[in-house]
Amino acid sequence: MKRWVSISGLLISCLILLTGCWDSKEVQSINFITAIGIDYVDNQYITYAQLIDFSSIAKQETPTSRETRDIWIGRGEGTTLSMAINDLYETSQQQTLWTHVKAIVLSKNALDGKLEDIFNTLLHSGQLRYTPWIYATEHNIPDVLSPSALLNQSAQTIELFEPMRLYKQHSGYEPIRLHQLLDGLREPASVVLLPSVSTRNETWFNGDKTPPLVRMDGFYVISKGTSQGRVAGADADGTRYVNYERVHQYPLYVYGNGRKTPDLTLMLRDPKTRIKARKQGDGVTFDLVTSVKSSITEDHGAPRTPHAMEQEAEQQIESQIRDTFEKTKSHKIDSYGLVEHLYRHNLPLWKQEVYNRADPLKRFKLGKVEVHVDILNASTYKYSE
Repeated sequence: MKRWVSISGLLISCLILLTGCWDSKEVQSINFITAIGIDYVDNQYITYAQLIDFSSIAKQETPTSRETRDIWIGRGEGTTLSMAINDLYETSQQQTLWTHVKAIVLSKNALDGKLEDIFNTLLHSGQLRYTPWIYATEHNIPDVLSPSALLNQSAQTIELFEPMRLYKQHSGYEPIRLHQLLDGLREPASVVLLPSVSTRNETWFNGDKTPPLVRMDGFYVISKGTSQGRVAGADADGTRYVNYERVHQYPLYVYGNGRKTPDLTLMLRDPKTRIKARKQGDGVTFDLVTSVKSSITEDHGAPRTPHAMEQEAEQQIESQIRDTFEKTKSHKIDSYGLVEHLYRHNLPLWKQEVYNRADPLKRFKLGKVEVHVDILNASTYKYSE
């Protein structure tokens, strides 16, 4: 009897193990989408899905060349986003999962009033997480989703999937995750700086080739679920001091006496800006106080004290803040988030000057812009007071 009980128990254990693995599938039998691209053209949604060959990211003893076939791009089309996604499934050959999406790229067209519809559809399935990095582009989305990587590295190591590593070294345009964009869409006056990307490469060469490499090249200002426009290059400099959440380090080139070569190069860190709004005349005037830490990386000017250098940098930063404000204001772009500042800190003034106005920025002005630069480390340079 005891022997029969033992055999029965062994059979039951085997059946339990078989049941637990009955529906399991190996990873090569599933399409794991790693990035999504969404465009909107001629009243049609176009969805792009990126698949990366798992063998190209597996650890290997010797380097292997990464070819374009490591990345597959699927394209689906439909009058709704759901139809475009279902169009992808028809030729996907096997089950497709969206749980591993690490990046979402939206076209310029998709930013114009389609954001709420897009994310209601994407998040409805429950597969997509709230943590992918999100970008916009005015370039061809398939090109952005199939770039090269330096030194035959895995496609999973490019800036599109791991932007913070580079941003901590060079804080050009601040990356954001999907939940940060969604938080902004839900607030009536919030401004979100959505980084834009391209694959334009004029820096890195592989023999006589210049492979396409992902780079951030500006940001779109998103408010009320739509884009106010794109800001890039020098036009974006002032925003870095006023409306970035965190700047790890970014170079400031200080030009003296109209020279084309900078006299001084500082590495800036952690700028903080306090904004105070006041009613003045027929509009609103904003006073800004900005403080920033820095260290010297190059000095080609005449001998002078660190205090004199700080004053030169303060003048340069003030000029950048004012220039960015005027340029973005002329395009009806609120990259400083001044409307949001009024909404959160002076609601009566927001109701008076912003609510139900087609172009509230027209009545905004900058008043006092006070900048404090603190040089913390002068490297090996020595100065006489």
